[in-house]
Amino acid sequence: MAALFSTRPFSGRLLSLMVALLGLTCPAFSASADQDGGNNMQFPWDKMRLPRHVIPVHYDLLIHPNLTTLTFSGSAKIEITVTQQTSSVILHSKRLHITKAAIEAGAGGARSVQEVRVLEHQPFEQVALLAAEPLRPGHSYTVSIHYSANLSESFHGFYKSTCRTQDGELRVLASTQFQPTAARMAFPCFDEPAFKARFSIKIRREPKHLALSNMPI
Repeated sequence: MAALFSTRPFSGRLLSLMVALLGLTCPAFSASADQDGGNNMQFPWDKMRLPRHVIPVHYDLLIHPNLTTLTFSGSAKIEITVTQQTSSVILHSKRLHITKAAIEAGAGGARSVQEVRVLEHQPFEQVALLAAEPLRPGHSYTVSIHYSANLSESFHGFYKSTCRTQDGELRVLASTQFQPTAARMAFPCFDEPAFKARFSIKIRREPKHLALSNMPI
């Protein structure tokens, strides 16, 4: 079962989420992103700030936490616009294992999808999606990324926590803290205040479990 959260435009940071869960099942994936310099490929960006010619418009997120294995998996579909020709999309990702990525162009029956290669640059917490065909200015695209990760042991990103009921029973929950730069630990994103976008979020859970948000549900 999925709980849907639709949000208004949010400036700079994603909403906070808290999911009280007691035993979901979730597949674990291995990383497919190449480390910086793997196979003699150079990371196509050398600055800490992201380039400004790829702009996110809307995020469609599905996140599936598993409090049994202390992991989570997810998918992100990010609508972007391009202001100058480029063969790469640079965004933030930290401790996420990307298993599949693609870029979709066009609309209706004219849609085309191309698989992309993923490079990772850990010092700047960035990943690059390398497209075989250049993205053209003035066009809109959809970036699709599937990934998995461990829940954080700190109070940053998407992390594991606990609480006690009035009867003293210990419960496990997953919560988020994205400020100032920890949204990238929950899903690949343009994790800078200048990149404002809309979000639609689904949390996969069982009916007996509860998902809370600080934005309208």
